[in-house]
Amino acid sequence: MRYALATVAMLGVIASTLLGPAPAAEAATARLDGDDRFQTSVLASQRLPAGRAVFLASGTAFPDALAAAPVAAAEGAHLLLVRPEGIPQVVADEIQRLAPSEVVLVGAEASLSAAVAQQAAAPGRTVTRIGGTDRVETSMLLLDRMRTMGSTVTDVWVASGNGFPDALAAGAVAAREGHALVLTQGASASFAQRIAARVAGVQRFHIPGSTTSVGADVEAVLAGTGRTVARFPGADRYETAVQINRAFTPAGSGGQLVLTSGADFPDGLVGAVYAGIRGEALYLTDPSCATSGSVAAEQRRVGTTGTMVLGGVSTVSPVAAELVPCAAVNASVDDLLERINAERALVGRQALAIDPCLSRMAGGWASAMAAGSLAGSAHNPSLTPEARACAVKGWGENVGRTVGTNPDTARMMTTWMNSEGHRLNIQRASFTHIGIGIDRGPNGSWYYVLDFGTR
Repeated sequence: MRYALATVAMLGVIASTLLGPAPAAEAATARLDGDDRFQTSVLASQRLPAGRAVFLASGTAFPDALAAAPVAAAEGAHLLLVRPEGIPQVVADEIQRLAPSEVVLVGAEASLSAAVAQQAAAPGRTVTRIGGTDRVETSMLLLDRMRTMGSTVTDVWVASGNGFPDALAAGAVAAREGHALVLTQGASASFAQRIAARVAGVQRFHIPGSTTSVGADVEAVLAGTGRTVARFPGADRYETAVQINRAFTPAGSGGQLVLTSGADFPDGLVGAVYAGIRGEALYLTDPSCATSGSVAAEQRRVGTTGTMVLGGVSTVSPVAAELVPCAAVNASVDDLLERINAERALVGRQALAIDPCLSRMAGGWASAMAAGSLAGSAHNPSLTPEARACAVKGWGENVGRTVGTNPDTARMMTTWMNSEGHRLNIQRASFTHIGIGIDRGPNGSWYYVLDFGTR
């Protein structure tokens, strides 16, 4: 087992002598949390400027709404979810408020019944249905709609029609960038024919997800058109969303970070339109916690001003909403916290409490260290502004690295305690809270970050 560590950052000590006015709070976390998926779609709609059209899609299935998002965004339209058999009253009230000149029903009558069309009708209003024989054809017809309405489509995302996660982040990017999104269920002859009929003007195809999501046979069909094909094969749905945003969301672009569950689709369906029209980035999370520090690292890279969570706490927990990595609540972190507090008890110090904001900081930097295969001595260059954003009055940081199949918290703790500077941070009486980040890099190293704070 090898290890490396840094000379302790003394910022916590220095900061305690530079107290000044404390910041009001960290970047705000807000929610679009309706009583159900239909009301959540209304809450999203109410935060967007009114447009001439409203798109209605089923809230009980994902394909039609996913493909509709870039089309609606291109028109500055709103996307609302409805029941297959009718329009919920909260949605009907929102349609009345928006007073659109056109309502677009996405999907055939098997998806949205004739009753939905009847309820959407009003004097002076056009009701248009875009529905194919299946979800793939419906998505192709939506691409046709984009072109008919004047959009020049040079980029097309081709996402799985059998699962929703990869298409959520791709749809948000497509909505923001003026791209189209079509669905595939495999490289059938009909899919190849439908794509071939629509390649005029297309320069690039993008595939969200690995070959388990969209097969190599589909990629071959797309490459056969002579267009460039790029794939974004994240290790899982969460990393796929991060990979897509790293490619298309510029560093320092700001705005809110839009966060939705990667385990269920309803609240995220309207997220692509919401994020796309607002020019923001959408990411996925496990409902209970962040599966890694990648999204927190993205928050730092993009320079977001806050987080908008789609759905209630049962959909995205408070811990997940704060971007706290699962590592911050797993056995390794619990063990490390227990060891730290045991050392503090030996010198009569109070136990440190886990702080969500400091945990997000620590998790984000651990992820950045891991992603960059950095040295174990690499401190967070943004530690001071991030600590101030967490509203702590003093702060400090320990970092380190071990190599092995599993985290070795015992070895890391021993190493820190044998270093005077690191030991002083661990035992410092003024510190009251801590964030702990642990992540593994592609080089096989485990990275550890302790962010201490005084409240």
